[in-house]
Amino acid sequence: MVAAGAVTPVGLRSIDTAFSHRASAAAMRESPLVDGQGEPVTMCFLPTLDPRVTGAARAVLLAERALGEAIEKLGPAARGLRMQMGLCLDEHLGQRPPGGEAPAQRIAAELAARAQSYGGAPEIAVKVSTRGPAAPGYLLPELCDALARGAIDAALLGGVHTDYDPARIAALDAAGRLFRPDNLDALVPGECAAFVVLTRPDVARRALLRELGQIVGLSTAHERARPDNDESAFQATGLTAALRAALGPLAERGMRAGWMLTDITFETFRHFELQAASVRTQQLFCDPQQLECPAQRIGALGAAAMPLHLAIASEAFARGFAPHPCAVSLAGSDGGERAAMVVVAPG
Repeated sequence: MVAAGAVTPVGLRSIDTAFSHRASAAAMRESPLVDGQGEPVTMCFLPTLDPRVTGAARAVLLAERALGEAIEKLGPAARGLRMQMGLCLDEHLGQRPPGGEAPAQRIAAELAARAQSYGGAPEIAVKVSTRGPAAPGYLLPELCDALARGAIDAALLGGVHTDYDPARIAALDAAGRLFRPDNLDALVPGECAAFVVLTRPDVARRALLRELGQIVGLSTAHERARPDNDESAFQATGLTAALRAALGPLAERGMRAGWMLTDITFETFRHFELQAASVRTQQLFCDPQQLECPAQRIGALGAAAMPLHLAIASEAFARGFAPHPCAVSLAGSDGGERAAMVVVAPG
């Protein structure tokens, strides 16, 4: 990793978000949107955005800020780099309405154009995944392969999420997943976006870019427990397998992880799943075993979860406030997909 950009309800840049997260800043407030009973929804959202802009259009506004920051940090080097973008989006954005195109296609096209205008680079190919929070686990291997083959010089891995949309709020409400005083086993709607720039070490040296962290492990798996069924979350076979596979290369080097960043909200089945998987993989962790759940203070992270974890980790590594030099990012999609990623501090 050589650059990161992020925009969240607690920070308009990655450093703001990282320090606010470190200080346990919370962003819950009453939103202009209402639930099925006509009551204002408790939500974490950016008050700096036009409250009349919702859905896919709002996602573009969020993503372009994070993307612009990440490319801006590359400086003049951005103009000479061949780039490819891996864009992670929430599942519902991949659904095509009757007689129209899926919102994911519009978002990808707009962000590709913005990336070119920001960096002045050649045409940027975009690979889109609408597999939700776990999407980076499925996109990253393809990006890394392109980097290793020399087909590209830099990969833009990012994600964007927003629940600021009447249709989305209605869907969460109908599924019983909307947080309110009488429904604590739920999620607080949120919105955020994050991008990180990945390069090979030789490219970073040639472009005089500072290394901010290195991804050393990645794995995906599938869980049977989902928000829409009654499968036991304590089985946690998928998350356990993903953790063991992602941390395996680290264990072979005699290292263990002490910092975990997750996307879990207040939905208890995800907590049960994490508890079970953590017990089964204790030998792969060491003190301080710090667990952080940004979604519990800044709202649901959606497909932006893992890119945001990487952005927070990179800022923490660079500025010396990371609780441990090895961090694990965990994310899970509503369809049962799970992803685990391991990132270590430079040097």
